[in-house]
Amino acid sequence: MKTLGTLCLVLCGFVVSASAQEEGGSADLINEPAIEFEGVDLDGNIVRLSDLTDKVVLINFWGVWCISCRQEIPELVALDRQWRDRGLVILGADYGDEPKTLPPFVEEFGMSYPVLLDDGLADRYSVIVFPTSILIDRSGRLRLRVEGFLPERFEMMTASIEYLLADGT
Repeated sequence: MKTLGTLCLVLCGFVVSASAQEEGGSADLINEPAIEFEGVDLDGNIVRLSDLTDKVVLINFWGVWCISCRQEIPELVALDRQWRDRGLVILGADYGDEPKTLPPFVEEFGMSYPVLLDDGLADRYSVIVFPTSILIDRSGRLRLRVEGFLPERFEMMTASIEYLLADGT
C-alpha cells in the first residue's frame, strides 16, 4: 500500500508540474531535508519547524502586495479547516510587508493559520515567485514545491496532503 501511495504522490507531482509549467508557474516533486527555521508569528509566538515534527507542514510564501496570493488565500483557509485536525499545519510566510499592515489583511481574508513575519525565510528557501508553497512531510523532508497560483493545482496538492497525512511520511 505504501508503494501505491508513493506512486500517487509522484504522479500528482508530475501532473502539478506539467500544469504549472503550462500556466507560467512551476512545481517540483522533491525529497530532501527541509531547512530548519525559527520565525515569529503575528502574536509574538516563536514557531520552529523542529517543533512541528509528526505534522505535515505547508509553508506558503506570500505578500499583501501580491494579487495572485490574494486569490490563493481562500484556498489555503479551506485546506486549513479541512485538514488541521488530521495533522496539517499551514504557515503563511509573509514577504516584504510592514508588520503593521498584516493584522487588518489577515482579518479581512479570514486567515485561520499562523502568519510569520518576514525574517528572510523566503531567501533561505530560495523563493523568487510569489506565491510559492512548500510541502514538508512528517519526517521533515521537502516533498513538493509549487511556484505561482493555479486554482486547479489544489486538487492535486490536496491529494498529496491527504496521502502524507494518512501515510505518516
